[in-house]
Amino acid sequence: MEPASSDAMHSREIDAISPASSHFGTYDTNTIQHTQSQRIASLPRAREYRRVNSENVSLFGRQLSSESSELDEKEDVHLLRPESAISSTISRFKGPKTRRSCTDLIALLVFLLYWIGMIVLACYAFTRDSNRQFAKYIRSGVDFQGKTCDKDQFLYFPDLEQNPDFGICVDQCPEEKGDILRVDLPITEADSVEEARESTETEEVEFETYATNAWAYVCAPADVTSEQLITAQFEDSIGRFVGSLSECWNILLISCAITLATSFIYLLFLRICGCVVLGISMVGVQAILIYGSYRSLLASLDPYSYRHDHRTKQSLQLLAVVLSCSAVLFFLVAIFMMQRLFLAGVFITHASRVLLQLKKLLLVPFLIFIMIIALYGWGIQVTLSIFGAGTTTSRIASIAASSPSTIHVVTESFQVNTKLRWLFLYHFLGMYWTIGFVLSIGDMITATAVSFWYFAEFDKVAAQKKINKWRDPVTYALRSTFSYHLGTLALTSAAVTFIRMSRSVYHNLAKRNDMDTNVAVSCFVKCCCCCVWCFDCCLKYFCKEAIYVTAIQGSSYFRSAKVRVLTRIGAVRNHTTQLAFTLLTSNLLRFGSVDRIGHSSVFIGKLIVCSTTCLVAWLLSGQMYSPVLPLLAIAFMSYSIANAFMTIYETTINVLLLCFTLDENLHGGRGKSVYAPPSLIRSIDSQLRPKWQTVL
Repeated sequence: MEPASSDAMHSREIDAISPASSHFGTYDTNTIQHTQSQRIASLPRAREYRRVNSENVSLFGRQLSSESSELDEKEDVHLLRPESAISSTISRFKGPKTRRSCTDLIALLVFLLYWIGMIVLACYAFTRDSNRQFAKYIRSGVDFQGKTCDKDQFLYFPDLEQNPDFGICVDQCPEEKGDILRVDLPITEADSVEEARESTETEEVEFETYATNAWAYVCAPADVTSEQLITAQFEDSIGRFVGSLSECWNILLISCAITLATSFIYLLFLRICGCVVLGISMVGVQAILIYGSYRSLLASLDPYSYRHDHRTKQSLQLLAVVLSCSAVLFFLVAIFMMQRLFLAGVFITHASRVLLQLKKLLLVPFLIFIMIIALYGWGIQVTLSIFGAGTTTSRIASIAASSPSTIHVVTESFQVNTKLRWLFLYHFLGMYWTIGFVLSIGDMITATAVSFWYFAEFDKVAAQKKINKWRDPVTYALRSTFSYHLGTLALTSAAVTFIRMSRSVYHNLAKRNDMDTNVAVSCFVKCCCCCVWCFDCCLKYFCKEAIYVTAIQGSSYFRSAKVRVLTRIGAVRNHTTQLAFTLLTSNLLRFGSVDRIGHSSVFIGKLIVCSTTCLVAWLLSGQMYSPVLPLLAIAFMSYSIANAFMTIYETTINVLLLCFTLDENLHGGRGKSVYAPPSLIRSIDSQLRPKWQTVL
């Protein structure tokens, strides 16, 4: 038998692609020949589709026949619409990708190199012996010999203009000019500091006093303002504020425990009665902000509290103003978000059902909590070491006195290391980056597990998803996140970190130009601040969505950016791994709307946990020298911990809605979802679609 000719093979392939023409009516010869020539031109693509899924060859063949006139036969890359990319993967998409590879390794390498630099900086700061000397300068005055004054004593400078490092401890600050102050001092006639220290003899010396006022632990001249007082110890106000962190380790630990307990209890109540908890939380946050503002203002106006420390009083007054403005702003935002909070309460129920099946997912916030506590402990200790680094210098000073007229004593002073303090910016940037990285780990684990749960088969008898106990979604999510996707998390967190640092720079420039008479410059700076803020919001949203897409498809962040651009110009190939990115760009408005629902569901919870922790810390800090910076540190730490716990609901809701939209687009459009639980479909149809037709 002779082998079949190529024309016969082509004819059979054409028949396989499209049924006989008799099914559709009678055509003339020219029409049939023209149609066959078009089909022959599209044979390579038809063969590719038939290899992928033989049972849908006829469907794909008809699609290719309708599009063949628009394709360039000489081009190997075909330009398709995003809808075509979606429809062509219906039979191939079976859920999140299970075979994955490492993503964004370069970003992970940069992150590790940055941390190596942070460790080197920390080791250098830890090895400075001057940190123990700096600790003496935090709470009390230190005299010319390096000895700490008693709790109720003040530091008086007899020769302030010529020798600002010569201070002596006195019980009361001199209030009148011309009084005589007698003290015993180790006078020396030696030529070197070493020889002078060998002498232990003291002699009574008289000084004529000048009028002073008690300010903190210093006797400040009555005719000199606090801003003009330049002593080596007291001018380091930043160092004193940072040093106050070393006095409140017990309060920091108690605050961590309170945050952990409050977050866990809030999650339990959120699981039981979501809408009621959200309403009570709104009232609670409002009450805490008002009470905190009242207490801060009361403490700043109390004549017996911080009566010698005007800077702390000013900080408390500023804190009272900030809390008052926050209370007013929160009230307005609560009114604006009322409807959205109600929707969030409805979808919290669906998130709770997911977490009821994925019980191991509730352990993820505790893992993030441990990492955050270790990170904050490391960061605070390194900060104290950086600001405490310096050198202790000794010299023989000539002091003017009343009797005798001139004396020679050995003075000791501490000079901070200003160069090392500038490196604190490197440390702070790395800490901010790492905190975002750690929180993104929780988002990635949650998103991966929830996406696997959604695309599992639904058991109608048990009214829940079928989860294979040997292929637990949470276990796989943990393994895939730490094995493959740390680079993507490092890249997304770095993008948000550096753009927010840029925002800080622009805000500082705006403040410096507030008094500028040039209207054009001031307007330009404000426009830059506005543009950076808008870019920050957009970038944060895209980074969050990139984490969700990586959790589903296992793709890198750079690839997602590339596919977004190609989707906008229409040059996208039909690959399953590019499907989610196509959906994101073609449904940008829809995802942006539903993303706010997940955010609203836990925003109040973060505020209630953070406010409660800060209020308790404020009540415990009654005896603290300067509570402003410790309270700020506690606020950041408690918010990060609350975010680790509350985001599990936010991410679950957002990923559920993302997977639902993906499910509908894959299976024919609106109302054609296959994997969605019936209760979720009913909630979306009754709560979202009648009100927001553009959302889902």
